[in-house]
Amino acid sequence: MSYKEDSDIKIFSGSQADADEDFLRQIEALDHHRHNGNIEKARQLGRNLYELVKEDAGREKDVDPEFKEGKMPVKAGVLAMFTAEAALNMYLPSTQLSTIAIAELHRLLAKINSPVYEKILESPAYSFYYLCLRKGGDDAVEEIGRAFSEHCRHEGEEKYVRYGRYIYEVVTKEVLKQIALMDFAD
Repeated sequence: MSYKEDSDIKIFSGSQADADEDFLRQIEALDHHRHNGNIEKARQLGRNLYELVKEDAGREKDVDPEFKEGKMPVKAGVLAMFTAEAALNMYLPSTQLSTIAIAELHRLLAKINSPVYEKILESPAYSFYYLCLRKGGDDAVEEIGRAFSEHCRHEGEEKYVRYGRYIYEVVTKEVLKQIALMDFAD
């Protein structure tokens, strides 16, 4: 048998009935969220987070001035956006609602044509932060801080690790607060 021959490979897929059933469940869930107001709440959540994100990140009084200069606001923005998206995916009652909230947040950020937003979209750091969360466990926040310090080219420097943890914790707390204010229906 040549290396191009694939007669010994079997590909098993679910039946069309399974795919149709899954599709119908998704439609039913979307319809449920539409009728109970959750879709509009998810959009509003995206708008609320946009209002928080678009404000000057340098407004934090406790932040070291070094983190307000050069590329640091963009690097902090990347982590903040990742954290907001991760928290929405983790804490909203469904992935459909998190997708709607994230899409609204991105739609509004793209609308203002921010060069910082473009850099956030192009950043490879999302992958590293995602891996930190995938590992999970009690060290996830610490790992996020370490990944942030590496992204800033200050690997292991405690000041950078601490700031990365701070961004992750503050943004997660704010997203949880905003989700609670929306009072999503079951």
